Amino acid sequence: MKASISEVVFGKLDDGSVIKQFKLRNARGSIATFLNLGASWVGFQREADKESLVLGCTSAEAFANQHAFLGSTVGRWANRIGHGRLALNGQMIQLEINLPPHHLHGGNSGFSHQIWQSNIQLVDDKTPTLTFTYFSPDGEGGFPGNVSTTVTITLTDDDTVNFQYHATTDADTVLNITNHSYFNLAGQSEGNLKNHEFKIESQTYLDADETALPTGTLLSTQNTVLNFTDWVNAYQNLTPMTDEVLVRAGGYDHCYCFENDRKLKVLATARHLATNTELTCRSNLPGMQFYTSNFLGGTPVGNGTHYQTHGAFCFEPGLWPDSPNHSHFPESVISPEQEFSAIIEYSFKSLE
Repeated sequence: MKASISEVVFGKLDDGSVIKQFKLRNARGSIATFLNLGASWVGFQREADKESLVLGCTSAEAFANQHAFLGSTVGRWANRIGHGRLALNGQMIQLEINLPPHHLHGGNSGFSHQIWQSNIQLVDDKTPTLTFTYFSPDGEGGFPGNVSTTVTITLTDDDTVNFQYHATTDADTVLNITNHSYFNLAGQSEGNLKNHEFKIESQTYLDADETALPTGTLLSTQNTVLNFTDWVNAYQNLTPMTDEVLVRAGGYDHCYCFENDRKLKVLATARHLATNTELTCRSNLPGMQFYTSNFLGGTPVGNGTHYQTHGAFCFEPGLWPDSPNHSHFPESVISPEQEFSAIIEYSFKSLE
């Protein structure tokens, strides 16, 4: 089988904007599916899989009307900024408040809501490559500076989906980009995380208040339900959910902290024993939000069906939430002299 890449019209938005669908196929027959709306990853299926392991929608209408950030490239700021305020070069900047009382995921005009320009190519006749670009004007969402962002996506023959991010600006600003794909290793319609086990290569997470905003304190995962240094069946802690650290968030929705050394490393792994499937997430970013789809319930799939609460999980590498307001958090400012770059990749394999 030969690798390939294709582009079709998936639908249109109310304003007439065209939503395009892209399918990247490797030599093994695995297919990764993307949309230019939000530069979103909405499908991944190997030949042996009964259905996609990445959640998406069956129609453009359903996808345009979902608010779960399904598969989105999230920016300009992934996660929260407290009260939408940050200080930059001695000036207080007020961002859009779209999840009162805070700013979340770039606001209502963030990257997830935009149509990205696209380009497809089959590199060396074997590596399907999809490139998305978006120009975010000065003031969008309240953020200063014009920002040009490129996301280059490749699908390799070993079933790795690699995202390379690059952004430039003409003025000092803050930037934090992540991938917000939802995974269920039993299939997107499974509806729960039974038989899923997780391992996270960190023993430190960010303490957060009742609005999920970091307090600035780093805590140890030892002797808590957030300890994933060895394999843990997270479903058992969600049903029933009794631990206060989970009850407050509606499940797992916590940022794990890693060494800020810019090295590509394994952040987390998930496996599903019933289907013998494993997913590994790598990145050179210093944080990862582990999220068990606590607010996914009611999200439209299409054809009158909906996803369920805790029906999937997300591994979201990025900077730490609210970083601009904590001097001891990793640096989040980019400038004309300091560009943004990051790598996030997800590898699927069958367990031996």
